[in-house]
Amino acid sequence: MYHIAKVIELMPWDEKGAKFSESSSYALLEMWDENIIVFSVSPKIARDVKANDFVLVDYSPIAVGGAPVPKHEVCAILSEAKGKKIWVKLRDYLAKKRGPMSAEEAFARENHPGKMVG
Repeated sequence: MYHIAKVIELMPWDEKGAKFSESSSYALLEMWDENIIVFSVSPKIARDVKANDFVLVDYSPIAVGGAPVPKHEVCAILSEAKGKKIWVKLRDYLAKKRGPMSAEEAFARENHPGKMVG
């Protein structure tokens, strides 16, 4: 299973002034479903990923402590044309799924995107 995302910021392990426990790079991503999450970047493409790239994230299950969890790794960089096309298609799907939104709901979503639970 894969998700499309847009790169917001890169965190390369070899960036001047940075100290990582391993030689892995990370990326802050905006997901097609409006989540913003940090993922590891496959070492095979880490040097090629740039801000604003459209990428695929691998959500295939892997066993961790005997339980399946998503892999959460950027595994592909899409062409700009293909990325935009898929991004628009999925965002349109999300908008239709959510249904019409009042102006107040739209304002709240833009200005308070997350909710605290507890």
